[in-house]
Amino acid sequence: MGEDLAAAAGRVWDRNAAFWDSRMGEGNDFHLQLVRPASERLLAIVPGERVLDVGCGNGLVARRLAELGARVLACDVSPKMIEAARTRGDGEGRIEYRVADATDEAQLRALGNGGVVDAAVANMVLMDIPTVEPLARALSALLRPGGRFVFAVSHPCFHTTGTRLVMEEELADGRTRICHGVKVTRYQSLAPARGVAIAGQPELQYYFDRPLGALLAPFFAAGLALDGLEEPVFAEVEATATLWRAHTEIPPVLVARLRR
Repeated sequence: MGEDLAAAAGRVWDRNAAFWDSRMGEGNDFHLQLVRPASERLLAIVPGERVLDVGCGNGLVARRLAELGARVLACDVSPKMIEAARTRGDGEGRIEYRVADATDEAQLRALGNGGVVDAAVANMVLMDIPTVEPLARALSALLRPGGRFVFAVSHPCFHTTGTRLVMEEELADGRTRICHGVKVTRYQSLAPARGVAIAGQPELQYYFDRPLGALLAPFFAAGLALDGLEEPVFAEVEATATLWRAHTEIPPVLVARLRR
């Protein structure tokens, strides 16, 4: 069933590629304010390093890594996403884009051509694929000793198909105020589901949310160790805040670093 879901998820990204690229561009507020700063702190790129970008989408992370001086090998399961990435540029020759399935260990290992990379990154990818075990095993071979893998995901505790954003009116000290929070209805047994990431996208995408233990266990089993973790939040509530922009106490994103 995992193979069927992986193929189905890949087809959805192909169908959504043009829309996603037009709306995401070089990053939305989630990426620019939450994901990118935390990821860059944990990656701590050194110019000249070789970096693997898994599930690169339209290449926005790969291009940023190239700006920071990295040499990037970026892959995605969707040929149309890779087309969009190539159209946006190869970082002055510092980026190589390839089609590869993040759930296929053999395809991932082949990216290394027998060599190793200094770091790898998966930007908001792991909750979009039905299995992370093949990636974990491939990284144990592709990363140099001490090499790091940084991933960002929708927060497994607060931002999944088992959670709901809530808004309540509270009366305290004679004054009424609006409180924003998260209601968690399911955590341990989240089944694959379909949903929307950007309003208006042509087709619902697949979500494979996992509790923290299930998310990290395959990487631990592959010999990687967790040594960095950030849970970024939006800095302030906007006057017309909706959804996650109204939450400054609850992180919608988790960014982690593992080392081989």
